[in-house]
Amino acid sequence: MKSIFSIKDKVIVITGATGYLGSKLVEHLDSAESKVMILSTSLQKSINLCEELNIPKEQAFELDVSNKESVKNCFKTIYDQFGKIDVLINNAYFGIAKKYDTYTKDEWYKSFDGTVVSIDTATQAVVPYMKKNRHSSIINISSMYGMISPNPEVYPKEEMINPLSYGVGKAGVIQYTKYLAMSLAKYNISVNTISYGPFPNINLVKDKGFLQNLANKTFVKRIGKPEEATSAAYFLSLDESSYITGQNIVVDGGWTSW
Repeated sequence: MKSIFSIKDKVIVITGATGYLGSKLVEHLDSAESKVMILSTSLQKSINLCEELNIPKEQAFELDVSNKESVKNCFKTIYDQFGKIDVLINNAYFGIAKKYDTYTKDEWYKSFDGTVVSIDTATQAVVPYMKKNRHSSIINISSMYGMISPNPEVYPKEEMINPLSYGVGKAGVIQYTKYLAMSLAKYNISVNTISYGPFPNINLVKDKGFLQNLANKTFVKRIGKPEEATSAAYFLSLDESSYITGQNIVVDGGWTSW
């Protein structure tokens, strides 16, 4: 009898896999016996994470999400080596952090490229492989700041506020998800978004007042732990979640529900 609620042996591709939350996604999904492909701008970083988690180095890849050929070649290599791609988690991000009235047009383009365009590039590359499956899942990582604007009172300094281009790009990711969910449903490909709330990297963010400000904006009065960022991705990777598509799953401790 086939086990329910299992992702065992699923091939899961994660972009931006060596970052703060990405590496925790890799750890938890690997512990569930899936085959997690670790994609990063640095092959060495991908290999290092494999070694840290005792994952075969064959699952480490270098990827430039801004380069179509890099993405196309990487996904082809994964498919050729592992025979399928079941889940894609679009976690990579890059952008320009500047004040709202100082952007150049090229900087706007780069920020949009680092959110919506890079996700589209990866999606276009993976869909031909996913069409061969009984069911596949694409999970796009967005943010609560794709839904709401930052509250300046939370931030000790103006330059710490999440930039306009980030919020605009992440809002675009949510709408992109809805449109692609409609377009890919006939191929049994689910497309959903996870929007994260306050998950600051406490190894880098040391301002206790700021961390408390973040905590106070949530219902639960604390910031998110990295291990709490992974359950939604696990859930959306299940075959049993195949009826869920076009949705934005918000993991924010209640912040956006005030």
